[in-house]
Amino acid sequence: MLPKFHVIALASLLTLCASVALAEAPAPSGATRTIVTSSEQLPRRTITLAKLPSEYLSGPREDLAPLAAQIEANLRGDLERFDIQDATTLRAYHGGLLSLAQFRGEWSAVPAFVERLKSLQDKPGPRATTGVLATLVADQQSGRRDAAWVRAEVERRYGALDWAVAGDQIKATKGQFELLNPAVTLGAFKQQVDVMATNMNRAVPENLAVAIIDARLMLDHLAPVRAEIVAGLQAVIDRQAPVAAKPDLWTPRTFAIPATARAAEVGIGIWDSGVDLALFKPTPGRGIAFDRESRPSTALLRPLGDAQARWPQLQQLLKGAMDLRSALDTEDAGRLKQVVATLQPDQVKAFQEDVGLASLYAHGTHVAGIAVAGNPFARVFAATQLWEHRSEPVRPSEEMSRRAADGYRATVQAFKDQKLRVVNMSWRYGVGAFEAMLAWHNVGATPEERKVLARRLFDIERTALREAIASAPEILFIAGSGNEDNNADFDEYIPAGLQLPNLLTVGAVDQAGDETSFSTFGKTVVLHANGFEVDSVLPGGARVKFSGTSMASPQVANAAAKYFALNPQLTVAQVRDALLQGAERRGRVNLVNPRRSAELLGLQVE
Repeated sequence: MLPKFHVIALASLLTLCASVALAEAPAPSGATRTIVTSSEQLPRRTITLAKLPSEYLSGPREDLAPLAAQIEANLRGDLERFDIQDATTLRAYHGGLLSLAQFRGEWSAVPAFVERLKSLQDKPGPRATTGVLATLVADQQSGRRDAAWVRAEVERRYGALDWAVAGDQIKATKGQFELLNPAVTLGAFKQQVDVMATNMNRAVPENLAVAIIDARLMLDHLAPVRAEIVAGLQAVIDRQAPVAAKPDLWTPRTFAIPATARAAEVGIGIWDSGVDLALFKPTPGRGIAFDRESRPSTALLRPLGDAQARWPQLQQLLKGAMDLRSALDTEDAGRLKQVVATLQPDQVKAFQEDVGLASLYAHGTHVAGIAVAGNPFARVFAATQLWEHRSEPVRPSEEMSRRAADGYRATVQAFKDQKLRVVNMSWRYGVGAFEAMLAWHNVGATPEERKVLARRLFDIERTALREAIASAPEILFIAGSGNEDNNADFDEYIPAGLQLPNLLTVGAVDQAGDETSFSTFGKTVVLHANGFEVDSVLPGGARVKFSGTSMASPQVANAAAKYFALNPQLTVAQVRDALLQGAERRGRVNLVNPRRSAELLGLQVE
């Protein structure tokens, strides 16, 4: 699932520390806390740094003490004032407070903090693994245990978990630690975070100050025992080899249309980062494209530029990243580990931008391959957004947001002109993206002024997107929910958070129908499809497995397009209702069943 804006997620770059929680601070006696139902209602603050962020990573720990004290006062104050109605946001608050407790060496309190955070986690896998490393590090530090003890305890503690519940999390944790390189963290700070702090005259957003403390904790406590953590996790994984793989729920539910079937051509829009149309049968109009500043472009497939010569290697790195997350010991995974292990600080920015470019280059084509699989009557229309891949985001402005709004209207008009029936949108963003970009460029005299400006720009684009989709009732739009394990409603994602009669938002489950740890949720997420290790094509035709809600939503688009191909007289309402009525409810997830929905529509499928 692609963000509209390629803004670096500091938490993923800077820290691998496991989050644990403090008990929620009680409201003052007699006080009524303000109920918070949207991230918009929370305060924005900056913290002034005495030096560059990277300088805190190796300098005296006491230099961080003033930051820690200010952050703690702010976080505790918010929890006293606000009744936050979102578990993801509460985990962020308590995770920040935990980092401060760890910074102070309050190790004996960690087990109680872990229990609080577990109570805020409703996904079984993350709940099972929450706090395992945090309590282990606390025990190591308080007992002055050596690296050999860490290796044994990692194996013992993770090995005691139910593999059926925690296996995916354990494999993902091992992959993250195999990629842990202190030089990468330092390089990310020096080449990217320091730049942002300098732009802002060192008055940085509060979450960046928290990230500095998290990164210092990672370097001090986790990096020195990285090899032992990986070895312990690998031992746990090795013991699972004889265990049967999860059942495949999806193959029996899907169907293909034979080339000889009595069916009509159906147009599918792939509103994404670009499509290699040489791999597909295109619509007559082929596509429409806009560049990083929302100006018209002629590039339906993102140009790689100087990186074209490196595409074979970048393709291997992309595949290696997916293999590593799944604990697959492949040549590509090995290459990725070797590359990251040898990166020097001054190489980090170029490496990350290369991988970001490759991801954007591959994404739309991979999505298209899923959307048309098993449908010889599918015709692809590329709606290409050439989003920024560099670490420095574009500078937002009202002029650019109005161009984006015009682009949304023009894109949907092109869909209507081409008589498309289905459009897939594997991307999302919220008002927070604008705040991050404005902060990078130090636009706005105060955080609250920046918040107001971000809201105005976001509303211009959200209104235009909503109206454009609503203007095409004959087209069924399918959106991916997002990969942040958050609430699409609370964070106001578009298009995922929009509610329209011709829009469905899809979350991701794995091959057995269990909700993935990353899938965004919320009241608008009404269907779920497989988003774990989904096979499809890359530009040029090579095949690879990717994971994400980006891979889940085109499977629903695939089913809808097949229904329209088999019966062009079907309406959007009929197809939408059949998809919902044919789905299987399992707790919070609602598993799409293409075969069952086809039966409800009276369609004969093989």
